[in-house]
Amino acid sequence: MKKFIFGLILFVLYIVPTSNWAQTEKVVIEDFIEQHQGFEENDEGEIIPINIKEINKKIRFFVEEKYPNVEYTRNIIWDSYETFISPFDKFHFHTFICQIKVKELQRLKYLEVTYNPLDGKVNSDFEWYEEQEEFYPKKEIEDASEARN
Repeated sequence: MKKFIFGLILFVLYIVPTSNWAQTEKVVIEDFIEQHQGFEENDEGEIIPINIKEINKKIRFFVEEKYPNVEYTRNIIWDSYETFISPFDKFHFHTFICQIKVKELQRLKYLEVTYNPLDGKVNSDFEWYEEQEEFYPKKEIEDASEARN
């Protein structure tokens, strides 16, 4: 029993902290520099990321997977790039606005998504709110639901 406890302590203290699955990849300063140098300006004077076509593919796939009520994504427009650096945390992401055609609705809708250049993942905290026929941040929907109850 003592050997088992010793082995467990050894595992927790030495093996878990050095394994990849116990750590998340951190953004380094070079990642920020690479993103800033990757911007280009098109003929209309709009600033866009240099790998916009690949990002657009990922965004379209994400929207199709997460929102089954979406018929198609029409336009994807780069909105902003945000960085955060503190002594404790570093992150950065791009924000895009997508023009969305929702099934059974005539008017096009807009959806905000984020793209993390570190891991290449797309995400959105917006959910479809059926009663208003709009996309709203999940937090706003939860707050409205709590206010009604």
